[in-house]
Formats: sequence, C-alpha cells, structure tokens
Amino acid sequence: MPTTTAEATLPATPDAPLPAGARAFPKRIGILNDYVRIPYANGSSFASQFFYREFTQRGHEVTIVGPHDPIAQPHEMPRRYVELPSVPFKNHPGVRLTLPSTGSFESLARARFDVALGQSNTHLLQAGVWLRHTHDVPFLPVHTVHLPSVYNVVLPDTLMKNPVANKVFTDGLIPMLERQSAAVYNHSDGLIVLAGGLKRYWEQRGVTVPIHVIPRPIEPKIFDVAQPVDPYPAHFARGGRLIVVCRHTREKNVSRLLEIFARHVARAVPEATLTLVGDGPDHDHFRAEAEALGIAARCHFPGEIALRDVPAWYAHGDVFVYTSLSETYGQVVSEALWCGLPAVALSDGMGVDQQVLDGENGFLVPQGDDALRADAQFGRDVVGLLQNADKRRAMGRRAAEIARDRSDPSRCIDRFYDAFEASRRHLAETRAARAKEGYRRRLAMVNWTAIHLVAAALGLVRQPAKVNRHGRKPPTWDELLHAAAPAPSPVAQVAVPSAAQADASGETLARGVAFAQKIAAREVRLRARAAHAARASLAADARRRATAAE
Repeated sequence: MPTTTAEATLPATPDAPLPAGARAFPKRIGILNDYVRIPYANGSSFASQFFYREFTQRGHEVTIVGPHDPIAQPHEMPRRYVELPSVPFKNHPGVRLTLPSTGSFESLARARFDVALGQSNTHLLQAGVWLRHTHDVPFLPVHTVHLPSVYNVVLPDTLMKNPVANKVFTDGLIPMLERQSAAVYNHSDGLIVLAGGLKRYWEQRGVTVPIHVIPRPIEPKIFDVAQPVDPYPAHFARGGRLIVVCRHTREKNVSRLLEIFARHVARAVPEATLTLVGDGPDHDHFRAEAEALGIAARCHFPGEIALRDVPAWYAHGDVFVYTSLSETYGQVVSEALWCGLPAVALSDGMGVDQQVLDGENGFLVPQGDDALRADAQFGRDVVGLLQNADKRRAMGRRAAEIARDRSDPSRCIDRFYDAFEASRRHLAETRAARAKEGYRRRLAMVNWTAIHLVAAALGLVRQPAKVNRHGRKPPTWDELLHAAAPAPSPVAQVAVPSAAQADASGETLARGVAFAQKIAAREVRLRARAAHAARASLAADARRRATAAE
C-alpha cells in the first residue's frame, strides 16, 4: 500500500498592505480538515472551504491539513495543503481516516503556522495538540460531530435493532470517546462550538479551556444569486411545497419525517408535497418507506444537488421541515432561513435550537416524553403554515432578517479573529504549565493510530453506502475566490519519502490493515453471536407464551 505524504509548495506571500477587514495576526493559518478533496456535500467541509476563501482573500496563507486521497485530481486540491497517510472508511466512500507519520509531521513543522484551526472531530486533532506542544502554535478545535447521535451510521440493521449492541456504544464506546475529546480540547487554547447549548454540554463534560460560540456563516456568492428556474416537478403546486435538505442517513431522522407527513400533513392538506434533497446510505430505504406509507406520489427524491443549485430549491419551496436531532449546527437550516423559508423543526438543545425561534421565524417542537404527541404537534405547525399564506410569508421575511444578522460572513470572520487573539493569549498564559506537564507524544500517536484503525474496521461491518449517485460535484477550494487563482497542478509537488521512511510507513500501514481486518472479523463473529442470542430469546419467549396458553 503506498504511503506517500504530499505537500503543496508555494512561495511565501510578501508583506503587503492588509485588505479591508483583515488583521495582521495570524499570517499563516493551518486548517485541520477531514477532507483535502471534498467528495460530497457536508456542512463541516463547506465551512472549511469558506474559511479558506475568506482568509485567503484577506491576505493570509491558508493551508489545508488532512488525509491523503489516492483518487484526488489536481483541480480538486487547495493551493496549499499537507496530506497525512490514511486508511479508507469503507462504509462511507470518500471518507478517509488519517494516520500519523514522521514525514507529514515534518511538513507541518515546515509550514510554520501562526494558528491551527481544527475543523474535525477525529484524532486528526492530535496534530494540533502536537503543534501546540512542540512548536508553540495556538490550537483551536471546532466541535463538528455529536457522537451520541451518529454512531448508528456504522451499524447494520441487525445490530441497529439489538439493544446489547446499542448499549455497548451508548454506555461504553461513546462516553470513552467523549472523554478523549474533552482531553484533547483541554490541551488546546480554546474550543469553538456552533451553539450555546453545546457550550453547556462540553462544560458539563469537563472542558475547562475558553469556549467560544460562533455560528457558521452563509456564502452570499451562492445563496444571494437570483433563482428564476423552478426545479420542482411541475405538478408540485406552490403553497404546498415542503422541503428538507440533508444526508440520507439514519441520524437525520428522515423516517420520522416521512411518517409525520403521511399521518398529519398529507391527509389535512391535499396539495402538500415533500421534497427530500440529498443522498446517502439509507436513500433507497427512505424511498421504500415512502412507498409503504402510500405517499410516494407526493414525495420527490432528486438526490444530492450541487451546492450552487441548492438555493433554487429553497427559493421555490414554501416551508423547510427538519426532524434531525444530531446537529452541532445544522447548516441547511441556516441556508433555508437565509433564503426566506420559515422552518418547522424538532428541538434538539443544540444547533437547531439556536436558529429556529419558536413563533418568530418558524416553529420549534419540544420532544418531551411522548414522541407521538410531538409528531402531531409538528404536523399541526406545518399544516398551519401551509394553510395561512400571509403568516408563512411574514415568518419567511423574519427568517431572512434573523439569518442575515446571525450568519453574516464578515461578522463570523471577526469572531474568528477574536478567537485567534484569545488563543494566542491563552497559549502564553499556559506556557509554564505546559512545560511542567510535558507531552507524551508516543502515547498520543499510538492512541491516534489505534482509534482510527478500529474505526476503519467498524467501517467494514456495514455494506458500503451509495453516496452522491448522480455524481454532482461540490465546489472546489478555489472556485469562488474573487481573484483568479493559480491552478494547483503546477505547484502541488509530492515530497517523496526516503526509502527507509517508505519501508517503515509501508510496514506500519500493512500492520494496521491486518489489525483492521482482524477487528472486522471479530465484529462479524460478535454480530453472529448477537443474532443467535436474539433468535434464542425469541424462541424462549414463544415457548413461555405457549406454556402460558396451555
């Protein structure tokens, strides 16, 4: 298996007058991101792309740090990047998990970052901790994934329905990973969260560094473009169009939305329709559910849509509906509100709660202890908006006003500048404590490697998902920059490791793959045992019922 570490090289930018809105610090920004090549739509990487463009336009040198992707093309890469060796997460094509290596860490050191921004929830963040401890670089991680809500993505249906398997995750693995996340955050110079509820969440889990609440921005160059073309099916009448945009995976709670539409909306509003933009591992399952619920003719599944084309769906829709409970922010909610759609959503205590103001720009439905009651309330709120055009339009206008105040790009960048300055102060104030505490690099790297190899093994348990089946491309890193950007291909030169480094790296990855396969085989055996136990339990229940009947 090849283990090359790649680094794009560009000449240092000479000192020049700062553009409007720019600040002198930091000159060089490293963004740790789960993708160097963006394979499909995801909010975290779109945020990274936004920061890359905005800070580049303000005269900063921005470098993307992430996993090596063997199928990446030069035009898909940013102008500056450092790649780490990686292994694929087979369950989700396009996702790759980084592994530490001597060559990639040397590349990070040569980049001479003034600050490292961690746009990841994986152990790639350890690279930021390493930079902080060994090169005195301020490190700011961003919380991007709510693990308790998304772990079920890797489970096949048999394990998803098994209470023992779920308990292993909810009571064991997830708390352990969150403790590790809190430890990483406490070895940083501040944590950035996207909603106030998440600030409280991490404080309760022991995070003691400063926590900054900074909502994600919206890209006006995409979402303020006029949309004269109506993309909806011709028979989907205006005034009845519900829309949701999300990845089609379990944690987005799409099944619940389909049931709400079938039981509480479709019957009350004959012209109501539901459009579900997106793709993912459960896309076909959701289509089958729509068929089973008898609403297939009133549902439209256009698949994943290129980001530039998404605003047309908002512009020609009527109400945005959202039942996901896994959002650290919920970028699509922000996009819909920015485009003037009122939203009806379930209260999640996190990102959605920060955006949907109940009765003002939409309705926020409390979950409570009774899911059926919450579903009925959700349906009533949707029906109320569909049947009252004046109220719908007034809420839509207010939605756009609030979103443009909260998600204004310039304000967002200013908040990040403030966080960068705060991180620099925190780094200086904690220098003596760090020197006394020390840094156990070998242990951190072993832990990083082990966690990512186990995660890669778990990615083998469930069949690979179909994602972006229509092949619609997300924007490249430099696509939306104002100034003409040089093509990355002439400057993205691969730094070939020495023969000794290549042999050592190849041996490490070979051992890692063998370990991952061993873990995967063990998972398959555990799944078989769980299925056998479930069948035995059902048989025992049947015998007890038969005995009771006699």
